[in-house]
Amino acid sequence: MISPSEYIQLKAFARQDGFFLGCLWIFTLGCFIGSMSDSPLQIGFIAGVITTPIMMYRLLKRYRDRIIGGNISFKRAFCFVALMVVYAAIILAAATFIYFYFFDDGAFMSHMQQQMAIPQIRNSFTNAGMDVKMLDEQLGLLSQSRPVDMAFSLFCNSTFTGFIAAAVIALIGKKTQPKTSEGLR
Repeated sequence: MISPSEYIQLKAFARQDGFFLGCLWIFTLGCFIGSMSDSPLQIGFIAGVITTPIMMYRLLKRYRDRIIGGNISFKRAFCFVALMVVYAAIILAAATFIYFYFFDDGAFMSHMQQQMAIPQIRNSFTNAGMDVKMLDEQLGLLSQSRPVDMAFSLFCNSTFTGFIAAAVIALIGKKTQPKTSEGLR
């Protein structure tokens, strides 16, 4: 069990590291959106996706080794990474809302609809066993989404997948001292 002051410290460092993770996610989202018109940006998107769990582990390791003295339980590691993910998801949701409200003006959905109109893409969906008419309906519903809907959806998805990653990263990053014969840590 950690003391209230240690919990405050954990939240403060999770907030700080969540900012850095959120910046990576904003970069990744920007590369994803930009890759629709400029294909080389897909490399930035893929790099951001691959870098995310590595960065999460490194930030946990830095917190464990430099701040709390090298030992961290699974619960504390999970709490740190989960809070970091929540703070990063809030930053990403705010950036998503700002982008779709002020800058997008329907360009994202327009590009998605243009891509779905390409016969080769429609055929690939049909060959995969998907109903193209259902995909068109889903795209139509998505195009009716407001910026706040897009931001909330991205927040929920980021938080959910981040919690799953937090459990794995906490298992990898936990480090406890073995108990001595006297039972002291």
